[in-house]
Amino acid sequence: MKRGGFIGIILLLTDAAFASGADNGFPVDTYLKSFLTSNDCKSKSVSAFDAFLTKLDKKYNPAKNETAFVRSVFNKTHQKFLKRFAAYATLDETFETGSYNCLTGTILLSLSLHHFNIRHQVIETNYHIFILAETKDGQILLEATDPLNGFVSDQHDIEARITTYKQNQIQAQNANKSYYRFSFELYNTVSIDELRGLVFYNKAVDSFNHGQLHVAVDNLVKANALYSSFRTEEFSQILLLSLQQSELDTKTKENCMHAILSSKQKTLAAFVAAN
Repeated sequence: MKRGGFIGIILLLTDAAFASGADNGFPVDTYLKSFLTSNDCKSKSVSAFDAFLTKLDKKYNPAKNETAFVRSVFNKTHQKFLKRFAAYATLDETFETGSYNCLTGTILLSLSLHHFNIRHQVIETNYHIFILAETKDGQILLEATDPLNGFVSDQHDIEARITTYKQNQIQAQNANKSYYRFSFELYNTVSIDELRGLVFYNKAVDSFNHGQLHVAVDNLVKANALYSSFRTEEFSQILLLSLQQSELDTKTKENCMHAILSSKQKTLAAFVAAN
């Protein structure tokens, strides 16, 4: 089977439509740890992020211009943590080396906004993810992978950006590779657990692109448990076909395919029960 590159979120907190902290009671550290893998990295990263927020605390005055403060959060997050784009960087790598993508950058920006009780949505499209924040001064769009122009406060410019995102065009990072194009169109608000699911989804895609099908299956099952969507459904079909045509031994193929199908059945059962 000839395989091109499969593109993930690259470039992806709410209980309802908006995410909002409550009197600084949002458990930022707990959620930050849930996005990290290494225990050693968890300790260092939480300390670094807490120190970062403490410095911002000294500058935050809710009575003053909130737009200017969010701009400061955006700029300082890039200066401190978001150094260089790397398509499938994990949040561990973001803290350790400054490598980041749209998903890890968005996670840090969203957690900061939660800390300061600034209402916002995290929006995913087919190949991208961004934030819409609601401040006392108006709406703001934050695009993590655009440090120079990713802070947008003009309403006309925000609408233009969203129109572009809704076109769901792949931003190819390598002209010598082919990229999979989804058959659906997404424009969804994602919850915090769904955001965690997208982390596992990206890991699944990265494993798939490196030919590690069994690892891709394991990560996709984890992703599907947290966030079942058109994205995970379509990738499930691709993985099943790839497994059938792979050179893996029969037992490994059967186990991997069973894991995918079992995950799909559990998700369907949960959906039916909820409706």
